[in-house]
Amino acid sequence: MQDNIQPELIEKYQILLEKDPKSRVFAPLTEAYRKMGLIEEAFRIAVRGVQFNPNFSGGRIALAKVFLDRDNIPAAIDELQKAQELSPDNIMAH
Repeated sequence: MQDNIQPELIEKYQILLEKDPKSRVFAPLTEAYRKMGLIEEAFRIAVRGVQFNPNFSGGRIALAKVFLDRDNIPAAIDELQKAQELSPDNIMAH
């Protein structure tokens, strides 16, 4: 994964999420916002995305990273455990 931020990709994700709030594109958008330092915006998007997609382990991992950014270790662990249950082979959840 690249750490450089691509504004055109972020804009594409924003448009897709606007058109379909239940889209799984919230996970990479959350990551992009995190990398830009927009932690509260990332949190808002991740929480809403997980509400719409509770069985999407990638979304739970994105939310866990935001919880870590907010120094909420227990919530991050909880999300990672849920992600691991949903997708036992997912390395990121471990």
